[in-house]
Amino acid sequence: MSGEAEGKNGASEETATPHHTNTVDHSNAVTRKRPRAACLRQNFSRQLYQMMIRQLHHDGYLGAAAAVADATGVVVPRLEKDSQRLSKLVSMGLAHEASNVTEMENFMTYEVVERYLGASKLYVPLHLTESSTVGQMAYRMRERFTTSSLGGVVRRVNISPDGSLAACGGNNGLCVVFSLKTMEDLMALEEVRQENQFRGLDGSGGSGNVGVRNASNKITELAEARRFHEHTQSVEAMHFHPSRPLLLTGGREGDLYLRDYSQPNNKVLHKLHDTFPIRSAVFHPSGEYILYATDHTAPRLLNLRTWKLMTPNTVSGNENNAAATNIITGRSGMSNRGGFYRRGTDDSHTAALCDVDFSLDGRLLASCSLDGSLIVYDGVSSRPVAKVNNAHSSVPVTSVKFSRTGNFILSAGMDSVARLWDLRRSDGGCGTAEVMSFGEPGKCNHRSIHAAFSCNESHVLLQDTSLFAIHSYCVYSSDKSYSLVVPNHMQRGFAVAPFCNVVVSGGDDCRVRLWTPTWAAA
Repeated sequence: MSGEAEGKNGASEETATPHHTNTVDHSNAVTRKRPRAACLRQNFSRQLYQMMIRQLHHDGYLGAAAAVADATGVVVPRLEKDSQRLSKLVSMGLAHEASNVTEMENFMTYEVVERYLGASKLYVPLHLTESSTVGQMAYRMRERFTTSSLGGVVRRVNISPDGSLAACGGNNGLCVVFSLKTMEDLMALEEVRQENQFRGLDGSGGSGNVGVRNASNKITELAEARRFHEHTQSVEAMHFHPSRPLLLTGGREGDLYLRDYSQPNNKVLHKLHDTFPIRSAVFHPSGEYILYATDHTAPRLLNLRTWKLMTPNTVSGNENNAAATNIITGRSGMSNRGGFYRRGTDDSHTAALCDVDFSLDGRLLASCSLDGSLIVYDGVSSRPVAKVNNAHSSVPVTSVKFSRTGNFILSAGMDSVARLWDLRRSDGGCGTAEVMSFGEPGKCNHRSIHAAFSCNESHVLLQDTSLFAIHSYCVYSSDKSYSLVVPNHMQRGFAVAPFCNVVVSGGDDCRVRLWTPTWAAA
């Protein structure tokens, strides 16, 4: 009876168990048919796996080749055909990557201002001191595109480290990020369309200019990547993160925003409020610190990991009035830690700051002030290593920029002159030597005058006294090479692309202009 009961129980269990056409073996391993991988729908993935299987089969790894074929479901006809294609493509790609790395190292090593300053010490024929000419053609810059009105005077312009994005800020608190690649592509298509319309190739008999008038608005709308307006007053500082999709903006109301522009919502990661108006802000090359200048006499250094603000030790207790607010955690009122050291009052600024900058290796930082002084600090100990009093004939110094090697500093002042300082030729009094100046001296009543290096540091770009033009001076001979002129509107801010001769400027007409190279009759 017990045997019959066990048999019935076993029969009932067998009937309760669902029956599959693809059963399991004795080791309980599933042997049901594997569906074809979804990646086979993509031609690239299919070719990649086929090359991998052929390469493994050619190298003698038959088991690995069969495993890849079984896992991906790829069918490889004619295994012996192009069996070494993957190794050849990988070797070519590695060689191309190595060449790109070598070219970048050469660019960072040789395309520097020292190269042109060294060449200027040699004998220079008179015909080489003029603008560069090739045959009967001369190198010029043209206004490639002008955006539609942004609603406010453009005060600050900055270009991303890879040269693909350009950001601008206006006095109405608006910040806009443009895609330069999209702008150039759309402008090229518009130029072809206008040329075809002019020649009558598009079938239109008339010469209507409706499309020409609307082209700027359409291209501006399509090239605009991000737009945000958290600032309540003029945007005075703007800088891209060196490695992450982060944008730093600072306004005259004292707010400093750090936002992530990789997402359409423009998420604000951090917010800092200072009681002084913010004038300039830059990232440390490592991306872990922010250095910004205000109307106070001391620069501020902000740690992005701990969100601690560091100010000079010479600041008294009643002057510690910078407060930080993290909108994510809700923390506020963080204390200022003394991270800068001053040997005395002579080593500090006595008036409001105008601009700050980091060297490319992060070992040095510089600041300039309305008192006409220029100070260079050590990035580790924060001790002043060089100071220049009356750097621009007792007028305010409004701009300071490091060269790519960190050996030279380019400054601009309200005397409409840009000066190049060699940090390697410092004297015993903690000063430095001026090696060259650019521009014609003149009185400038605008704090917006700035100077910048070109992409290969062969030229220095500087605004003139009226701010109506941006002149480019050759470092080789200090002669004027070309000018970017907007007759009726001041150009308050401009930025130079890091790897090509492209300039983006903005001014009082509330528009952003894109300048690209061209060759014109000499």
